[in-house]
Amino acid sequence: MKRVPSTGASLATPALGEDELKRVLDELGVREFFDDTEIHALYMKIAAVYGAWFSEQESRQFEPVEKAVLTTAKGLLEAAKFLSGQETGFRTHVEVETTSAAARALAHDQNIGSIAAAHEIIRTFRQQAERIGHACMAAYADLTQKDDSEDHKRLGWYDDFTALLLGIAQKAGVNPTVGKDRITGTRTGWLFKAAQALEPFLDPVMRSPTQEACGKRLERSRTALKRQKPLRR
Repeated sequence: MKRVPSTGASLATPALGEDELKRVLDELGVREFFDDTEIHALYMKIAAVYGAWFSEQESRQFEPVEKAVLTTAKGLLEAAKFLSGQETGFRTHVEVETTSAAARALAHDQNIGSIAAAHEIIRTFRQQAERIGHACMAAYADLTQKDDSEDHKRLGWYDDFTALLLGIAQKAGVNPTVGKDRITGTRTGWLFKAAQALEPFLDPVMRSPTQEACGKRLERSRTALKRQKPLRR
């Protein structure tokens, strides 16, 4: 299918929250190497991987409805992220200021009347935006259906995801192996385990359909990253 150039970078709210990321890092045995600020940075990198996938999809040609559903999903998920400034956990200056500006503007509405009421409206909107955004992603997956040959291709955005995993391993001093048991054919290694643990932060349509597909994606991306200097993280 013909592709058109995509420019710029975008972020999208991961499917799971930062508290879940802390839990996963703990399960992988590397939580102690990251403070809350560094964990937030990792979370934002996952959001960037999500955004890179959106960019790849937007560079393709789709039917109008498919394109509209994808655009709607992206817009809602980005809105939910930028309006998260009053939520618990580490928040960026942009998120805090965007949320505050929106709340101040809403408070001028006579039917709302206060900053507190405005923040409650924003909180409710965020919840619904994330829910509808992920629903639109599911609809997009149904409309486009997966190309049967996709898992035989190297996915550019998965390179960034693999680089993120390798960065975690490097900081924690872990050997990021990925292999396969010769007898059972089961995928093994820390890198594979980490990918399986962190892929749920991505939208379901982005996740590896099988463990073997995950292993192959990691191998292809790792090979590609070795050719790149410097390594993207």
